[in-house]
Amino acid sequence: MEFDPPQVLVEIPYVITQAVYYSVIVYAMMNFQWTAAKFFWFYFISLFSFLYFTYYGMMTVSLSPNHQVAAIFAATFYSVFNLFSGFFIPRPRIPKWWVWYYWICPLQWTVYGLIVTQYGDLESYITVPGQSDQKIKNYVKDYYGYNTDFMPVVAVVLVGFAVFFAFMFALCIKKLNFQQR
Repeated sequence: MEFDPPQVLVEIPYVITQAVYYSVIVYAMMNFQWTAAKFFWFYFISLFSFLYFTYYGMMTVSLSPNHQVAAIFAATFYSVFNLFSGFFIPRPRIPKWWVWYYWICPLQWTVYGLIVTQYGDLESYITVPGQSDQKIKNYVKDYYGYNTDFMPVVAVVLVGFAVFFAFMFALCIKKLNFQQR
């Protein structure tokens, strides 16, 4: 367990640097509104999403006997994460018996945070096929079921996923041993 904190902590400077570059480039490319609050929310969500994906990868490697099994395991869950992220199938349309997975899906919290922080307060109108024009913020709330008041919870959950995956990595490194003698 003595090597686990450094293995987790050494990733942080790299991920911070990656998140800075990513946030500046993507934020400008997406032509989001240049306000300090929106940009820093974008940066925060990107940073902790990169961290939890990094620690998730480390956890899958520590759970697996070799990197091939880890890649299969991770790819399977990445597909499920994408399916239940709320982007392809919004929460109001997910069958009731599957909505529990939506709430424990890490990617869902990232998508929620990004959409709400960037579009949840926009007063501009959009045209939705088959519907009358509506404000973007109303569309975000009605179609996705996203609420801007939920952002503090989203922030805590994103940090929680990073901490959880880092802890699970450390626990698996300590308890599991796939070495054969």
